[in-house]
Amino acid sequence: MDTILLAFYSALLLCAAYVSVNGGRTGKAGSAIFILATMLSAAAVQMNPSWAGTSLGLFAVDAGCLLALLILALMSNRFWPIWALGFQTAAVATHLATLSIPDAVPKSLQALLSFWTIPILWVMVAGTHKDLQYKLGLERRSRA
Repeated sequence: MDTILLAFYSALLLCAAYVSVNGGRTGKAGSAIFILATMLSAAAVQMNPSWAGTSLGLFAVDAGCLLALLILALMSNRFWPIWALGFQTAAVATHLATLSIPDAVPKSLQALLSFWTIPILWVMVAGTHKDLQYKLGLERRSRA
């Protein structure tokens, strides 16, 4: 397995574990969305491993993830799903761009699509951490 891919899977699992434990229902749902999307993306990449042109399987996974994040953002009172939704929108827009530019350089396409996963993990963890700090601050003030 590629070192970068192994590092990403490790980061995903660590972030998902942190958010699942500390993020309540929104954190558990967000973690499940990203883990499932990662597993489905790995399967979709196998359908088009050359990254030449638009991968309809990967496009479908990313569009499904976008829909799931939209539902999560609408049903949650947390801010991080809105940020994750924005980053996922950029990933889906990349797929749409490949439809109009079918001869895009495969490595640049792979880099653009892969890029958005890191900010999504970051906002999920950072948002959950901020929510946890706020909750702990409220508990401290109520005891004082």
